[in-house]
Amino acid sequence: MRDEERRAEERRKHGQGDEGRPEEQRRDDGRGDEQRRDEGRQHEVRRAAARSGQAAGNPAHDAPSSPARYGDPFDEGFALAEQHQAVPDFGAALAVYAQLLTLAESLDDSPDVRFLRGHLLSDIATVRLRTADPVRAADDLEHALGLLRGVADAPMGPRGRQVWLEVLLKTFMAKAELLRGRGSLDEAAACVDEAAALLPEFHDPEGLRTAEVGLTRVLLLIDRGQWGAAEELATALLSTPPVTAEERPCAPGPAAAGPTAPRLLDCLAMICASTNRFDLADDYLARAEEGFRAAGDHGARQGLLAHRAHVVMLRGDLDRAEKLYAEASALYEEQGLSDELAVCEQARAALAERRGEPAVARDLAASSLARFERLGAGLAAADTMLLSAGHAYGRGDLDSMRRLAQGAREVFEERRVYERCAQVDLLLATALEDNLNRTDHGAHEARSVATALGLALPAALALEAARYDFVTAHARSQWLQLADEAMRLAFRLALRRGDQGLLFELVEHRCAGASLSLTREPPPTTPPRTPRPSPASPPSPPQPSPPSTTPGPTADPQADPQAGRHGDPRAGLTFPAPAMKTYGPADEGAPVLGGAAGEAAAAVGLRVAAPPRVLMAPESGRYALQEYVRAAELRYHRRIVSEEAVPFWPPTT
Repeated sequence: MRDEERRAEERRKHGQGDEGRPEEQRRDDGRGDEQRRDEGRQHEVRRAAARSGQAAGNPAHDAPSSPARYGDPFDEGFALAEQHQAVPDFGAALAVYAQLLTLAESLDDSPDVRFLRGHLLSDIATVRLRTADPVRAADDLEHALGLLRGVADAPMGPRGRQVWLEVLLKTFMAKAELLRGRGSLDEAAACVDEAAALLPEFHDPEGLRTAEVGLTRVLLLIDRGQWGAAEELATALLSTPPVTAEERPCAPGPAAAGPTAPRLLDCLAMICASTNRFDLADDYLARAEEGFRAAGDHGARQGLLAHRAHVVMLRGDLDRAEKLYAEASALYEEQGLSDELAVCEQARAALAERRGEPAVARDLAASSLARFERLGAGLAAADTMLLSAGHAYGRGDLDSMRRLAQGAREVFEERRVYERCAQVDLLLATALEDNLNRTDHGAHEARSVATALGLALPAALALEAARYDFVTAHARSQWLQLADEAMRLAFRLALRRGDQGLLFELVEHRCAGASLSLTREPPPTTPPRTPRPSPASPPSPPQPSPPSTTPGPTADPQADPQAGRHGDPRAGLTFPAPAMKTYGPADEGAPVLGGAAGEAAAAVGLRVAAPPRVLMAPESGRYALQEYVRAAELRYHRRIVSEEAVPFWPPTT
């Protein structure tokens, strides 16, 4: 190597590079051009390290005049790898990182070099995650965390400490993403908590890392099916204005500047599509695409193609959805993105089933399941198993249907994704109802109907209660359209059994008011609330007050022009009087509104809590659907009714 260095130095002195040498001299050692380039890079980094005494590789080097973290060729290599990822060309990015890691490992061991290696391994793992290589990504992440934690106590200047914190934060986020992909949601959440614990020490004037931590929390909520909480957090993150190092005022437009904002918009699009708000989903996708275009992230823009297909499919435009998914599949297969390809195959299997092509659907679902299993994506594989269970039932293969559905439910329950558990139970109940319609169960029919009801009604109650996670009335209304299908199944089964008592309790439960969770206390001068019946519906108390057309104690001044004109301290509250009914003790608790009042008050941003329990027998304390409510709360770990109790309205009153 010294002879090679001497010859290179002589050529530089004479102004002659390799391109000026005769052909036989350039091949005199029998080595290829690629190997020569690799050795040239190694030679350059050794020269750089020798010139600076490895000071350029010191992340704690606090020379404010130099913006470089490590010095060339490392800084140039990092920049080149990022350019490759934006194309995206992940193979080229990995090749650059591998070369840099080889060079870093050739340097003398020190805390600075260990930190550099940890940084490189962290970035390599991130690229491997994007190329669906979770096994090697996991090894790289563990090695990177070991190196980064190992230098935590090494001497660092203020700037070096910030660089170390930033790389450690990125590594935690990558590990959380890995765990999300495996379906290990609790472990992923713990990893996010570790990252969040570093934020107070990290100087993040633009809030980029803080937004990334928040984004991962949003994704975890989506994975658990907690749509309302996910939407609320994503919206809050987008509305938080970033602050630059110079405290510059933020410009108009999306406040969460930087590459995280388009990803949050993409999340909101998926939330809205999954909760039946398609126009809003399209708007979010358009804004996300514009954000990725402005950031130059072409790979992320390509990823939106499958999401756009998802929205189109949920809208019901199956032909266009199939075209978009086919286009996305070809793109992901060309790029070697197995995880994205598996998602597309999963969706195309559902489309094929709806087109009446069961063989195509079966093949696509099997391919999707195999890919997910190879990647260790437990939740995604369980989703495909649930899809395949529906296909099996369509073929009349009941044993396979039960096996696949139960296998999917075990995964969902283990990962605490209880909304999907409810979906599995609904699938089984629907299959049982269909079987009752097709075949004569004879003496076993009553037992079969009871079994179907025991599956369907708790699941329907849980899905219906999920709407209380949403802040706005529109979001709750759209979600209720999805939950109503499950509730209709419960009503059909109750009718089939001829259970008038159960039907009565179902109606009472659904007509119960919704308690508004207030964020402020009523003024001290507000008189005690009294039960006030609705003109449009019967009051719940046994001895109601006469209907009143005057504004109630929590009237909206816009609903009544006279309200608040004489210094009324209640004018700031937002409950309209029309269609109002309230339950509960007069001197405590939030008002319970029904009908138009509940929706109008919620439309201004007030959260709606679970409905009250409807007491069917005050002497015993039994409430409507008690057995089914308890089963739902036990199975799906969700509050179905509040602690508030109201009497039912007797039909003879």
